[in-house]
Amino acid sequence: MVSLAASSRATWPVAPGDEPRLTCVPSYRLELEIGDLRPGKTPNQVMEAALSSLGHHVDATDITVIDGTARILLRFTVPACSAAKEDTAAQAAARHTREAVEHIASTGRHRLVRRRRGSWLPLG
Repeated sequence: MVSLAASSRATWPVAPGDEPRLTCVPSYRLELEIGDLRPGKTPNQVMEAALSSLGHHVDATDITVIDGTARILLRFTVPACSAAKEDTAAQAAARHTREAVEHIASTGRHRLVRRRRGSWLPLG
């Protein structure tokens, strides 16, 4: 049986950002500005569309109004693998969520951030 300490010293040729890690589940937060509802749509449908399209475990949701603009906030996790693959999965989830919400209401700016060592860092 190989100990965890011994296996963590092994090296593999990997691309930068694809290094295997032993960490907690990666956490992301999507902030999406919400504009006018489409005809026949209700405010509840905005969050329902966002949640059903995200495709990952959702830890928390919130709806806020900042400077007169409504925003939905979704905190979610993706399966742990490499940082680059996790970020790619989170970016795809954010894109799918925005597209789904666009069928219910107009959207404005969005922001996707990742939790790293106690800070929220924006993704490009």
